[in-house]
Amino acid sequence: MSKNITITYELSPPADTPAPSLDKSRTLDFAVPEKTELKAYYSGVREAIEKARNAVGEELTVWRDAVGSRELTREPKVVKKDDDEDDGEEDDEEE
Repeated sequence: MSKNITITYELSPPADTPAPSLDKSRTLDFAVPEKTELKAYYSGVREAIEKARNAVGEELTVWRDAVGSRELTREPKVVKKDDDEDDGEEDDEEE
């Protein structure tokens, strides 16, 4: 049985993204060499993971460049208050 590292992604870029040649959905497979010696096997696993990481990184970088700043206006950022600050303010109000 052959072993693979499989990475699947599905992107939802803004509608006006100028990227007609880019795939929004993709599955990538990276073969893990079959070796009987553990050291050689794990070395092959590390190499396959490195290839997978580099390939996905390159593809997503192309998408990031295509999307540009359009993603900034898509969803507003939510600012989360620190719970400790809230507790201090309540104590001041009670006094």
